Amino acid sequence: QFERKNAVVFGVNPAGKESHKKFIEKQRYQFSLLIDEGQKVAKLYGAKGLMVKRTVVVIDKNGKIAYYKKGMPPNTEILAAIK
Repeated sequence: QFERKNAVVFGVNPAGKESHKKFIEKQRYQFSLLIDEGQKVAKLYGAKGLMVKRTVVVIDKNGKIAYYKKGMPPNTEILAAIK
């Protein structure tokens, strides 16, 4: 469904490579988990310290935040935010 909307899904986390590898293997995620070394991505979006728990963020083609919600919202809700 995300691919049909030309959306790319990935996780972002400041943890190190080994931590990510173990987490991906345990959770069996079907998307990439990126290392945000020094929390550079979080800083760019003004989210440093805000994304302590799972948060879903949709960033549009212009680099603007189109959707932001803590927790695990349903895919239908996330997809609706993708224009």
